[in-house]
Amino acid sequence: MHYKTKGVVLISVLMIVLLLSSVAVLIGNNYFVSFKRAQYAEFQTVSLNIFRNIESLAQKKIDNELRFNSKIHAKNNTLFINDFIFELNKGIVTAKITDASNCFNINSIVKKVKNEFKPNDKNIEVFKKLMSFNEVDLNLADEAIDQVIDWIDTDSNPRAYGLEDYYYSGPLNNPKEYTGSRLFYDLAELKGLPAIRMIGWSLFEKNFCAFPDNILNLNINTLEMHHDMLLASMFTNMSYTDARYILDNIPEEGFSGINDLKQAFPSYELDNGSMHIVFSSSKFLLTTTFSYESYVSDSISNIYHGANNNSYIISRIYNGI
Repeated sequence: MHYKTKGVVLISVLMIVLLLSSVAVLIGNNYFVSFKRAQYAEFQTVSLNIFRNIESLAQKKIDNELRFNSKIHAKNNTLFINDFIFELNKGIVTAKITDASNCFNINSIVKKVKNEFKPNDKNIEVFKKLMSFNEVDLNLADEAIDQVIDWIDTDSNPRAYGLEDYYYSGPLNNPKEYTGSRLFYDLAELKGLPAIRMIGWSLFEKNFCAFPDNILNLNINTLEMHHDMLLASMFTNMSYTDARYILDNIPEEGFSGINDLKQAFPSYELDNGSMHIVFSSSKFLLTTTFSYESYVSDSISNIYHGANNNSYIISRIYNGI
């Protein structure tokens, strides 16, 4: 009986140890999960603070640059080559400002006349030529134009290929909505237009933007080779191969004005289309990345320098938080 009792005690002790081990593992897992959650929550808070502070620094940098130099913004401008870099304990912050003006502003398809939005025929021709370069059928391009205008204008009269509230709120459209009766706030709003979906989103994502004005221009000093079709679309008789030649010969210090540009390329008819060419910018893109241990977050902020010489954040996207 004495030995049997020892066996029972030993088994009981082992069971207790096993039970305590299981409890310890469970508590440890819960603690680890709680710790990771708390660490990630702190990372989110720090990321947001960093993004907002970098945005503020970028706005001040842009305001100072445009206060003293608003005429020429080339690739070697301090705005574009002097990035923000901050090292933190186990972390690093990097941020870069780029020129965001080199795109087709979808809102430039219209112009404001006596508080009403009317078609801008000159910019519509640029749109059509860009669509043609990308092998988009002319009828489909006309549909896209009319649907964009109908979305922006305030009347309820559909254009020849346009769509008004009856379509967007009807059974053929999901989700149900109404036309904006305003300029586009964000390029992604175009995804709601049937013609844009038929053309394909990649074309618009690469070449288009949405800014809070009706201006269409390109800062030729910061254009890249992939802007060849966009540049050629600004000129009536320019092919995209001619545009590639021009883009390949833009100096790092840029051009100071239209006369400087025409002297560099005397064989091209640059007067026709020069209305869309500028040599500085008021629209910028701020890209920020924050990495800490195994966490990474980034932000994309559109900055618009207004007529009152102040910069504004007009849109922002935060990822990883």
